[in-house]
Amino acid sequence: MKKPLWAVLELPLKTTKEIVWTVLTDPKYKSQYMYNCQVKCNWSTGAEVQWVEQHDDETETVHVRCELLEFSPYSCLRFIIFHKGSGLKGQNSELRFVISPHSEGVLLSIEQGDFSNFPQAEEIYAECQRGWEFVKKDLIATCYNII
Repeated sequence: MKKPLWAVLELPLKTTKEIVWTVLTDPKYKSQYMYNCQVKCNWSTGAEVQWVEQHDDETETVHVRCELLEFSPYSCLRFIIFHKGSGLKGQNSELRFVISPHSEGVLLSIEQGDFSNFPQAEEIYAECQRGWEFVKKDLIATCYNII
């Protein structure tokens, strides 16, 4: 049996669950930390979700397509991501955002995986982990800049 491969980022934040939820679900905030992409979704379970980059010339690029698995306000968002990259067509990963109480505010846990059955699993897992580490600073700043 293969060892599960999940990219994980845990962020203790001195803010409220309402602010973190807004940052995760409001398109105008999502683009501030998620590679200039807005999230497009009607937030009903089973709905299609897209991470869309808006270009200066008014065109759009859909970078991520997924399905909303769970929408539990102020506590959990779960998606199934349909990968389309080179050699990844037909592969899916789950993405979870979990907000829980923390001693000084909330803990935002981000988990994406399981990559263990992907071709080049270790490389895909490491790339995903680097991606979440890359957005970390801007995600934290976005949470703290909402009034």
